[in-house]
Amino acid sequence: MHPFIPNTPEDREEMLKELGVESFKDLLRDIPEDLFFEGELNLPSAISEEEALDLIKNIARNNKVLTLFAGGGAYDHYVPVVIDYIVSRPEFYTAYTPYQAEVSQGTLQAIFEFQTMISNLTGLDVTNASMYDGASAAAEALLMAIRIKKKNKVVISSAINPAYKKVIETYLDGPNAEIVYVNYDEYTGMTDVSKLVEAVEGSSAILMQHPNYFGVLEDMEQAGKIAKEKGVIFIHHYYPVSLGLLKKPSDYGADIATAEGQPFGLHLNFGGPYVGLFSAKKEYIRQMPGRIIGETVDLNGHRGYVMTLQTREQHIRRERATSNICSNQNLCALRVLVYLSIYGKEGLKKVAKGCFGKAHYLLEKLENEKVGKRAYKGAFFNEFVLKLNKISAAEFIEKMVNKGILPGIDLGENKLLVAVTEKRRMDELDEYVKLAREILKES
Repeated sequence: MHPFIPNTPEDREEMLKELGVESFKDLLRDIPEDLFFEGELNLPSAISEEEALDLIKNIARNNKVLTLFAGGGAYDHYVPVVIDYIVSRPEFYTAYTPYQAEVSQGTLQAIFEFQTMISNLTGLDVTNASMYDGASAAAEALLMAIRIKKKNKVVISSAINPAYKKVIETYLDGPNAEIVYVNYDEYTGMTDVSKLVEAVEGSSAILMQHPNYFGVLEDMEQAGKIAKEKGVIFIHHYYPVSLGLLKKPSDYGADIATAEGQPFGLHLNFGGPYVGLFSAKKEYIRQMPGRIIGETVDLNGHRGYVMTLQTREQHIRRERATSNICSNQNLCALRVLVYLSIYGKEGLKKVAKGCFGKAHYLLEKLENEKVGKRAYKGAFFNEFVLKLNKISAAEFIEKMVNKGILPGIDLGENKLLVAVTEKRRMDELDEYVKLAREILKES
């Protein structure tokens, strides 16, 4: 009989010797020693399927379901049940990310319709079939700008999501790109666009997040004008739901628009999988990463769909590839398509108004009850930083979680990043204020 693991001890020894190491663990030397597990796993004896299900149910009963007011890039929006039903159909579910999408007209049409909707949403000419997530989409946009302008310097607002910063810095480390961060104003929370003029000299791109990480709306019109005057690529990283109320990226002169598509029909999923949205002007289409589906007609004049571009290194010469990681997040992109099909333009506007109105209601109540004051004074959409009175953000979060509410994200000291979506009911907002007031009285 063949062993289940095909590599024999002799095979492993030969491979390790060829690599110049003594053990497999030597290949993991960059991982800190204290993270390795020593000893044997404390596992129980095998049990039946029925017993395993009972055990899992009992464990699940210990879960605490919290009312969520945390955002920072992942948001608790309502997900219509029909989305789960449609994407669970086997013809969709089995093609999570289709490596040979061209064999199925249904898959190609779904991607094409997704691209069309995102292009309509952003006002830009072309959209690719999707990226891994918002962070990788933003990083890929910067790489694309470097290819177009052939300059290794990029300018980024320091008010972007800190997780995006880390991903961008990792991506741009390979080509040794220079990243220049432009600070935000401590009073308004807005990027100081006056500093863009000097910073952008000799660069390829400006990247702005709008609303930014603090929920504040940026001066995108001025940033877009500066980018145009200086001849650099303007990248607008947007919050999809906000486009139900705010201007499109194209209205600000964006050359590339990227986003995290999770708010459009994806559950929080403990942080993933998510889907990156990526749109651009048509003139830059050959520098876009990922794949693009186009519409055509067959010999009989019937409408059909084809793989128009696929610039991945598995498909073309590696040195000409514009992305080495992403075919597309097809199952997640399909969720976005179904979500937008359900809501439409007016529905999205209602969702955006719900987020905007409830967030402003909650802030007003918290300030009236002396729970805290808003840290940054710039206009905001559905997320704001609350400067708490008499209590640290970490202590406040701990006490609120004990009462069933995750009140926001700890930004250090007494600053709390609070997000409100259309899903939050008015009684939940009032409960937040009531509990926060009680906690501050006890402090």
